[in-house]
Amino acid sequence: MDKIDWHLWRSFAVACRTGSLSEAARALGTTQPTISRQIAQLERTIGQTLFSRSQSGLVPTDHALALVPIASNMIEQANTLERLARSASAAEVTTLAITASRVTGAEVLPPILASFLEIHPAIRIKLSLDDAVENVLERDADIAVRHTEPTQKDLWGRRVGAVPIKLYAHRDYISRHGMPCDVAALTQHRLIASSAHLRQVPELTRLGLQPTFDCDDDVGLLAALRAGAGIGYCQASLASEERNLIPVLPGHAFAVLPFWIVAHYDLREIPAIRILMHHLGKHLGAYCNRLM
Repeated sequence: MDKIDWHLWRSFAVACRTGSLSEAARALGTTQPTISRQIAQLERTIGQTLFSRSQSGLVPTDHALALVPIASNMIEQANTLERLARSASAAEVTTLAITASRVTGAEVLPPILASFLEIHPAIRIKLSLDDAVENVLERDADIAVRHTEPTQKDLWGRRVGAVPIKLYAHRDYISRHGMPCDVAALTQHRLIASSAHLRQVPELTRLGLQPTFDCDDDVGLLAALRAGAGIGYCQASLASEERNLIPVLPGHAFAVLPFWIVAHYDLREIPAIRILMHHLGKHLGAYCNRLM
């Protein structure tokens, strides 16, 4: 058998996980035809069919299911080798990849990372705004800042704190429409929310509330809140820094958002990664405790 390029195995493993050529291409930062061509090349090389195609996506064959754990482990080991090799010398510039949810990555992390770069000029940061945890499993990111505890056995996580999610409105909106006196009075106001999020808050769904400004992206919701489109929810620690955002029903916390620092077990003892995790833990902990 000809030697098989490990990139073919990587495309195979990600296609198995996602069940879709387009999703695999998106995860690997390439195109659907490239993934399809690589899988076809792998099938020709090993003389086995690995997938059947259906309207619902790719369906791995039994042979593929037997191979995917081995291929995934091989990919993890190759990525670990690359990470360790790149961080072998503290004197050399090291690039660390971080992933975080969109609001946390765009609003909370930049000042924390800026202070880190001042202290450690030999380290560069690559920040990706993404909620998927697979990018840590596959070593596309060194560290993830997440809001749920990791359940995958290869991931290590530390909870550094939590912030309440409360309602706010721009002061101009309140001056025009007044301040609701209780939860029931929210029915008389414009609500900025994701319909999916709203369904997870029984106290609000019982009122039959529907978003006036509905967006499935937290960055869009925050922008609408800052623009005065209505009453919306926000991380309390973040809103406390916004001069124009006024608490609405300040005694109510409609949810609590935990903060976790997550890394792959194989990477967490690399010196540069350990230093960054410590810095993130210290400053995210302070962010979570800002209102205490």
